[in-house]
Amino acid sequence: MPPPTSIPAKSNTKTETSRAPSGLIHQGANLLQALLFDRKWYWSFVFLLLIGEALLGVLIIWKIPYTKIDWPAYMQQVEMFLDGERDYSKIEGETGPLVYPALHLYIYSLFYKFLPSIESIRPAQYIFLGFYLITLLLVSTVYYLSGSGNGKTKHKHYPQILLIPLCLSKRLHSIFLLRLFNDPIAMMIFYGSVVAMMKGGKSGWRAGSILYSLALGVKMNILLFLPGLLVLLFQYRGVYGTIESVMTIVIIQVLLPSPYFLSSTYLSKAYFTSAFDFSRQFLYEWTVNWRFIDEKMFLSRERATLLLAGHLGVVILFTAFKWSPIPGGTLTALKNGLNRWSRPAIGTGQLPSYHIPLTLFTSNLIGILFARSLHYQFQSWYFHQLPFLLYSGGAWNSLPLGIAIWLMIEYAWEITPATPLSSGLLVLGHVLILGGLFYMGSGVSNQGKAEKKSQ
Repeated sequence: MPPPTSIPAKSNTKTETSRAPSGLIHQGANLLQALLFDRKWYWSFVFLLLIGEALLGVLIIWKIPYTKIDWPAYMQQVEMFLDGERDYSKIEGETGPLVYPALHLYIYSLFYKFLPSIESIRPAQYIFLGFYLITLLLVSTVYYLSGSGNGKTKHKHYPQILLIPLCLSKRLHSIFLLRLFNDPIAMMIFYGSVVAMMKGGKSGWRAGSILYSLALGVKMNILLFLPGLLVLLFQYRGVYGTIESVMTIVIIQVLLPSPYFLSSTYLSKAYFTSAFDFSRQFLYEWTVNWRFIDEKMFLSRERATLLLAGHLGVVILFTAFKWSPIPGGTLTALKNGLNRWSRPAIGTGQLPSYHIPLTLFTSNLIGILFARSLHYQFQSWYFHQLPFLLYSGGAWNSLPLGIAIWLMIEYAWEITPATPLSSGLLVLGHVLILGGLFYMGSGVSNQGKAEKKSQ
């Protein structure tokens, strides 16, 4: 017969056994939390996302049929170019005339030359899967660099959990992998320019300006970032640096078409009026954001004028009150920059590391809000920027509201064709984000409060 002391020992074994599962659950929860929020796990999490997206992309390419929309038209336009047509206004395809800058034409000419045939869509889809993964990597880098400590400014970590929504859009996967639009190419190059700018230094800003112009050479929507970019150039590079970068952008825009399309005044005019056609009219049936107004109002010149005025007005508001988050704000930045043309308007270390993408992404969202029309592929213009903007104040510092806004916008892009409700929700979502960025995001008022608090 075992001694009485063996009875408590049996009881302890039961207790230890019952505690083991709860301990494992606790450890698993801690590991998951670290994977989603801890900065040291950031790139491990990104690696997992890239692997998952690569596998999902291959599955989509194999299982879901390619959607025939603009690819045949792109190839028809390329055929005319390769056959010797140099009048840009005469290059066209089944969906209409060529309305994109020269680099777009050159990129799709490479597809035309190196694919087995223009009907061989699958190799092109794999290339676009590469574009998709590179874009995700570049965006992840932007988020990571935004959380880096920078001089005197407060460290603000953009946790990797913000990258999860970037993998949840059915529409975005379709834009990249099933429709082969040029929008993703332009945005991929643009995100490369943002990374270069965030690296800093003259070389970083010069590389960023070159990449920005190359992105603009693919599609004109990159101009929506220009107001924010001009502010940043003045702040980080001063008057002389701003002039240098602007000249770089302009020169590249001239060099890109010059080998083929600028040999005469007539051809030059035909190129620039076709590639940068600001008067282009959009079809009401394809609009995603203005379905809650009638077609007559949609096509009216008065509406276009009001939208332009609204765009300029909101850009001025953000420039004046939000995009120079230093004591004294925009007036101080202007005074500093105009008094010392060869030096930055704002000293090194005064601006937070997230200031560059926040300014650029806000500038873009303002343009999107006041766009005369948005088509479904235009979602790629700003989809990767939404979690960043929501986390930066666009959600009014409310997690439930941020999730609701993201779902509203995603819902609107998934509805085909757009309805008055979906369009209304889309515009409302954009307004809420910009309102939150203006009233809750970093800016002069918040900077002033921080200064007083520290004193």
